[in-house]
Amino acid sequence: MKRALVVFAAGLLAAGCAPTSFTKDGKQDATMAEQYARDEGQCRAQAKNVAGNERNIEDQRRAVFSGERDRFGQQDLYRTMDQQGYQNNVDRMVARCMEARGWTPKKTGPIQMPKLSW
Repeated sequence: MKRALVVFAAGLLAAGCAPTSFTKDGKQDATMAEQYARDEGQCRAQAKNVAGNERNIEDQRRAVFSGERDRFGQQDLYRTMDQQGYQNNVDRMVARCMEARGWTPKKTGPIQMPKLSW
């Protein structure tokens, strides 16, 4: 069971890795930086709104089973996984929004996977 949770968590981390910086064709100047900040702020606000609504629905759905999780001491694990899933969801939505506005993700190289020891 513990091994399955570790593998699941590693999969969530790998799937949720969204680019954190973007570029746009054209001259890189102060107006481009202002546009980037404005676009990212708007995208992040929209993503947090949508992801927050989705999280509220999921929290209500999961509340049905919270008694069992509390009884077996698993609630902290589920809260941590929910928070990580929410953050990954926001990052993906922001990345999609920025790409829709013409920004392209910067190439940063391969994603380093954590070393797993069993």
